[in-house]
Amino acid sequence: MRTLSLSAFLKNWSYWSRLAVIRWQFVAFLLVGWGLVKWLEQEYGQDDSSLWLVMNLFTRIVTYTIIGLITISIGSALVTWLILRSGIRRHAITLQIRFGDGHQAEAGWVPLTISLTGRILRPILGTVQAGLVFSDKRVTQRIVLDENTRKAKQLLRIGIQGSGSTFLHDRGIYDVDKVNVLCCDMLGLVALPVVIPFTRQLYTLPVPMSPRTIKAQPNSAEEQKHRIEIPRRVEGEYVNYKEFETGDNIQRIVWKIYAKSGQLVVRIPETKDPYASHLYLYASYFHGFEPAGGAFETELLNVYKDQLRNLYEALLKNGYDVRLPHDQEIPKLAGVSEKKNELYQIAACNWQAHTPPSVLIKPQRAAFVCITSFTPAAELEVLINRIPDIIPIVVLRLSHAIPSPFTFSMREIFFRPERTPADELRRPWMLSSLRRTLIRNEKEMEQMLKKRNNSWITDVMEFQR
Repeated sequence: MRTLSLSAFLKNWSYWSRLAVIRWQFVAFLLVGWGLVKWLEQEYGQDDSSLWLVMNLFTRIVTYTIIGLITISIGSALVTWLILRSGIRRHAITLQIRFGDGHQAEAGWVPLTISLTGRILRPILGTVQAGLVFSDKRVTQRIVLDENTRKAKQLLRIGIQGSGSTFLHDRGIYDVDKVNVLCCDMLGLVALPVVIPFTRQLYTLPVPMSPRTIKAQPNSAEEQKHRIEIPRRVEGEYVNYKEFETGDNIQRIVWKIYAKSGQLVVRIPETKDPYASHLYLYASYFHGFEPAGGAFETELLNVYKDQLRNLYEALLKNGYDVRLPHDQEIPKLAGVSEKKNELYQIAACNWQAHTPPSVLIKPQRAAFVCITSFTPAAELEVLINRIPDIIPIVVLRLSHAIPSPFTFSMREIFFRPERTPADELRRPWMLSSLRRTLIRNEKEMEQMLKKRNNSWITDVMEFQR
């Protein structure tokens, strides 16, 4: 028997509740009306006085008036629904959506425009509303289609459209499965749904942060067909030698020379002066603690992507093209140009457990390495032994990525910040076993990084020491 998680249950409930024809207002109105009639009959029904006759007549007039308004309200919505449904079946009505600048937008409140073209009516004093439904049954906020669309220099409308914003918190790819169109009456009693199949892939980018600058140098040269404007000196292969000095890496001691002459020498990199224009940023999405794909990991992934965008854009200020080798296959997305879109690649990645950083990272290429505390300390030790000291290693401390529920600022007294899905995770995150695991792992990682120059573990608000 398949079990259903609480989050999946809430998603299903949210989806099906939006397809309910009868609104709660209708049910509440009927109950209140029925209760009022029963009360009047109990209080005055046995009274043959003229007061009861007047009240009875007034009650009937009000009842017939209300029934008439309800009939007109629901009837107009029903007519609109039938015409829309017929047009969809005959393919006489087309649907278009515009998300952000077309396919992409930064996570958060995203501009959304939905258009219906064809013979469409609106309910009398009612509305036509529409919302996107994603493949995981997440539903966007409804957009009211309250604008008429016309061809140039024509008075007759060819359709309707509406613009608004919808909140998309997670950074990544959203697969649109269908669009729900609701014909709502003027009294808000019913909402007649029409489901329009509509397949589209959209994606949200990590949120930009305050601009920073991080110094970094390329660590390998590539063949260049054209001369670039900023030639840099970079380190080549470890083929030269020098006498051992305090602070040198003992792993680079040439023991064969020591056996022959008794002199300690170490290998040092060859210094070249190529026209190197590419800086390799290795960012690992490795999760070494049995990823469960829950709400915590989703939010931590959002934080990591925001920080990676911040780091990527900071490295661009060094004057190089920054390349991001990935530890997973990036899904192809229609509408994205063949040219590398690094921000899209950051947004499209997920936690993975098959490629550790020591397998992903090529020391002869790397100029900057970024991992998270999802990487076990033992894997970090392997990485430190393979990567030269000159290459920075940054570990993002995920245990602090979801803020504590006990934090408070004076600003919140006067300006209450807008709540996000991440705020609902604050209390459970404090008691999470995953957080305790990360804290233990981070302590071990911090001790290792103290012994290495140019490497550190950081919180979410800083990326350099």
